[in-house]
Amino acid sequence: MADLGELLSRDESLDDLILGGLKIIQARQGYRFSLDSVLLAHFPDLGGVAQAVDLGTGSGVIPLILGARSPGLKVAGIELQPSMADRARRTMKLNRVEDRIAIIEADIRKIEKHLSGGCAELVLSNPPFWKRGQGKVSRNHEQALARHELCLELGEVWHKGSYLLKPGGRMAVIQPVSRMLESLAHMEKEGLGICRLRMVHAFREREAGLVLLEGVKQKRPVLKILPPLIIYTDGGGYSQEIRDWYGRMGPEHKQRHLSRRWARLQRGDSHAR
Repeated sequence: MADLGELLSRDESLDDLILGGLKIIQARQGYRFSLDSVLLAHFPDLGGVAQAVDLGTGSGVIPLILGARSPGLKVAGIELQPSMADRARRTMKLNRVEDRIAIIEADIRKIEKHLSGGCAELVLSNPPFWKRGQGKVSRNHEQALARHELCLELGEVWHKGSYLLKPGGRMAVIQPVSRMLESLAHMEKEGLGICRLRMVHAFREREAGLVLLEGVKQKRPVLKILPPLIIYTDGGGYSQEIRDWYGRMGPEHKQRHLSRRWARLQRGDSHAR
């Protein structure tokens, strides 16, 4: 890894992804990634994917996990906020993956200025969950833009994702179940046929809180509804599927940290992300 002293400031933390020794730089008080990004990064099949794009990359956690899953993959992470883009770039340098993962500071709505159409086999996005005027907007600027549609709406995410995809390319998004029908309408409008769908449940007996959606460009595929993804066992630990992603789980406080965020999301708290 690169020299930590040159890459980390006092108002930032260095967190373990519990995946191949990868570390991520995050603001202590600003936006911090949560479990939904991890779920999305493990959702798509990476077979045949040479170039992927993450729209709204934040801290860069999705590109890092994609790179760990497929070491030959090239990923471009697009981030609007300068502070977050800078942090993500330093994270890539720290992990010595900047030759494979590029962080581009850009407005997704103007992505044509930075990337050509049809450049990717896979596009991912964990967009803001909450509409403008819905819920309480965080006083922290980074968190506010990440959680609420203050600069980017859901339809624009699907539109720009479709632009970036090659014919037959796929786009994967994670959203609250309450916005699934809205996403399906946008997918149809953008020529993305729904091919995979998976509901995400905190516990087996609970209603789904999130949904993972994948569409393929310019094709009418047969829809695959995958088995539900269960986050926690009845005892409160992570389910076997999530444990298998990592081979082992990290310190207990990391699990509690993500658990609190998930619990708030299940209650519909707009500060959960």
